[in-house]
Amino acid sequence: MLAAARLRVHPYHCSLIGDSAADVEVARAAETMCVGFANKPYKDLTLTEAGADAVVTDMTTVADTLASNPW
Repeated sequence: MLAAARLRVHPYHCSLIGDSAADVEVARAAETMCVGFANKPYKDLTLTEAGADAVVTDMTTVADTLASNPW
């Protein structure tokens, strides 16, 4: 929430990228979207069960998606 406040945007317009269930919980508490980064084989299920909005296994997916959106 501090980052959103400093950027003067609502957390709803932000996303948190994290690799743990705790990161998903923080995103929920901040009322922001959460992308789970499954950097180990078992983490995809853990992050999905924790409630991540999306789960990726490669950060290139995130970079490509950001690069292709003309905000």
